[in-house]
Amino acid sequence: MQEEGNNYMMSDKEIEKQNFLCWYSMYATTDDIEKANAINKPAMDRLLSQYSQDIEMMHISRNLHEKLF
Repeated sequence: MQEEGNNYMMSDKEIEKQNFLCWYSMYATTDDIEKANAINKPAMDRLLSQYSQDIEMMHISRNLHEKLF
């Protein structure tokens, strides 16, 4: 993030990442993901490849949280 005084400006890339990870990890159902793949497979492949490590970290964190609580 870029700092301008007390304001933080997210780049378009950071916004894309945040939006995709939130959608994929928290809101999307299996059907939603299948529909997205059917509609725009190249974009989904790119996003999944690009953010696969982040997705994996979220899954590990969620699984650990579920085991502990």
